[in-house]
Amino acid sequence: MFSETLHFQRLLQFTALLLCPLLAGGMSGCTSQPPSSGPQDIQSVAAPSPENIFRIPLMTNPPDLDPILVSDTTSSGVATKLFTSLYDYTPELELEPCLAKEMPTISEDGRVYDIQLRDDVRFTNGRTVTAADMKYSIQRLASVRSKRTNLVEKIVGAKEVIAGASKSQEVSPEIPGIEVLGDHSLRITLIESSPPFVNKLAMVNTAAVPREVIEEIGDKFSRNPVGSGPFTLTEWKEGVSLKLTANQDYFEGAPKLAGIHYRVIPEPLAQLEEYKAGNFDILAATQGVYPKWKNSNRANEVLFWPSLAVQYYGFNLKKEGSPYAGYSDSARKLREAVNLAVDRKFLGEILLEGRSYPANGILPPGIFGHNSERPAFTQDVEKAKALLAEAGYPNGEGLPPVDLWFNTQGDNSKIAQAVQADLKKVGIEIGLKMLDWAAFIEATDAGEPPFFRLGWVASYPDAEYFLASLFHTKNQGSQGNVSFYSNPEVDKLIDDSYAETDPAKRVELLKQAESRIIADSPWLFLLFGQETVLLKPYVRNYNPTGMCDDVQGNYVRWHLVEIDAGNQG
Repeated sequence: MFSETLHFQRLLQFTALLLCPLLAGGMSGCTSQPPSSGPQDIQSVAAPSPENIFRIPLMTNPPDLDPILVSDTTSSGVATKLFTSLYDYTPELELEPCLAKEMPTISEDGRVYDIQLRDDVRFTNGRTVTAADMKYSIQRLASVRSKRTNLVEKIVGAKEVIAGASKSQEVSPEIPGIEVLGDHSLRITLIESSPPFVNKLAMVNTAAVPREVIEEIGDKFSRNPVGSGPFTLTEWKEGVSLKLTANQDYFEGAPKLAGIHYRVIPEPLAQLEEYKAGNFDILAATQGVYPKWKNSNRANEVLFWPSLAVQYYGFNLKKEGSPYAGYSDSARKLREAVNLAVDRKFLGEILLEGRSYPANGILPPGIFGHNSERPAFTQDVEKAKALLAEAGYPNGEGLPPVDLWFNTQGDNSKIAQAVQADLKKVGIEIGLKMLDWAAFIEATDAGEPPFFRLGWVASYPDAEYFLASLFHTKNQGSQGNVSFYSNPEVDKLIDDSYAETDPAKRVELLKQAESRIIADSPWLFLLFGQETVLLKPYVRNYNPTGMCDDVQGNYVRWHLVEIDAGNQG
């Protein structure tokens, strides 16, 4: 355990490292200033859009907006404003009906879900949403293009359909377990009880889409989406901006905003200047922003909430040539050594200014199944060095370097440099490779990087969503398991949890699975934390849930968000 003095010394060293190029370039004229005795004065314009538009910055272009292809928070943040699903979440994370009139009627054995749809919902092309649309939309998840086949595999007949999808090439292959009982009546039959299944019907991936539009434009639907959400996509300039317009016929009531405009600006400092100039209504608080603003005259603009997310660096366990791949004693000890070499307390408390803290596993607090009794991961340099030697690489001798791949967003570069420095101290050399988000996601799905940065945010607050998506063998690749981890014991524990209806027994199975995964060290387990944003004082009803909610507010009730033009201070 390091003292706060050592943490501060390290921050000075790390900051000096980042500033070296500037100093070498002849930076001069700096003078020390006495500390301010009161709150810092920040000049920031609080002027809402005269067109009643909510303005959001994006670090990168959304890769896909077709619900069956959405697998990242950037795409999800836009898609959730365009589409609606059978169910949704309250700000307290309680499921409630959305396209459905009421919560489903579930048979005693937990296998049959009878769902009644509302009859007053229309797609933005004007047509009424029916049970046949829901059947078509959910079946698309079993198609060869889908990145989320795991969401429907528990439905009767779905596994066989998924297995044959590459041959059939059907856009919405017939799944026997999904039946239309009437214009607004749907039945879904599962092969066995699965308590988390209803949560999947609240995900944007299972949202309603109009069959005729997809049949007309095919794969172009991802760039020309039509849904039944509170907004419609009216303009998309790739890599530059997206414009959403309010759907005045939205079934929960016309949005209070006229629209939402996104601008793609990859550089956080440039985003900050735009926010201060009054050109954005919300901003992610990256390094240097949070402490400065919370101790300023603009402290009322700082908003934060617990995030149901985990940050990690994953090892590709199938990567040929990587010394960290596989399940040999040497590879496992190498991965353990990496976990012991990193100072997470420095990352969370100092580098990220208290916005994150060391993880103690895979499941963050707030997730059903989180183990609050397990201690957080800590740094132990001497033990890391010992494990490195036991793995056959004393002081790192003979250990081939690998590249850590990460995307350009937020604080990722600063964290990567700090981790690189920690690993070097014990004899582990890594390179750094930075890509834009779309290219990065494509590469990780394909298993290209040997070592990579990612995070996982809850789309529903259950351990199964983390453990099955990220570690079950069947989900390797684009389904979520991009570490290509495989352990039959873990697979069985997760599979057994689906059939277990006793919540206490079910959570015990999932806790055992998590412990077994941690023992294999398929990740460098990093941080849990909070989402922190700056929000203009005139914004009302922006109520995040902690699930996939950042500046985009994926689960915010956007039709209720409004701009109070009379409150600009």
